[in-house]
Amino acid sequence: MGGEIITSGAFSLPTTLVLVRHGQTLHNLAGRLAGWTDSPLSDVGRRQAEFVAAHIASRFKLTAIYASPLQRARLTARTIGRRTGLEPTYRDDLKELNFGDLENKTESEISASHPGIWAASQVLDDHAFSWPNGEARHLFYDRVERAFAEIAAAHSGQTVAIVSHGGVLGSYLAGVIEGKPYLWLSYLVKNCSTSVVELRVGGAREVTSFNDHSYLPATGGDLISVALATADAASDS
Repeated sequence: MGGEIITSGAFSLPTTLVLVRHGQTLHNLAGRLAGWTDSPLSDVGRRQAEFVAAHIASRFKLTAIYASPLQRARLTARTIGRRTGLEPTYRDDLKELNFGDLENKTESEISASHPGIWAASQVLDDHAFSWPNGEARHLFYDRVERAFAEIAAAHSGQTVAIVSHGGVLGSYLAGVIEGKPYLWLSYLVKNCSTSVVELRVGGAREVTSFNDHSYLPATGGDLISVALATADAASDS
């Protein structure tokens, strides 16, 4: 779906938000809920970060980078920062949803050990739902929307990268496109993909690129290593 245009509202001069999901993590590989758990990038994730950094540096003129402080986003943002000459700013309100006691579990483990909680979690428009000792959905959606609005307001007419998590970016994009952040699974983006949102005078928002990962090679580690070596050789020539 890279490059697909999805609109919401009228046309006007934009502030541009470049949304970046962090690179692949060990939790992603294992199919475990990470949430606020500080899961590290895998080897593939670190290489993906190099590719998205090169893509952003060649396509956008950033004025700032914001990121979740969790290391999977932090390290991805720092890789982009090295390519663009910018130091990332970290915000706690860009962290993933807190899954509380059920972090580090797979969906099958949760459905087997906590069937009632799992069933309740599948009612996506229940904004009051909260994971045990975790975060209520409505509080999560509110903090994400507020964080993006504050970043955009601080950089009117500029281009800013926001490096965050699947749930954060998916809920924001679902809110922009459909006004329903709880539909975030329909807008779940790939690791180290970019999506672009333009915010226009008067408050209209337009998604001009969604889940673009055309610059990433196949996710196999060997293929990424070959592609990186080829790119490095080309840049040295």
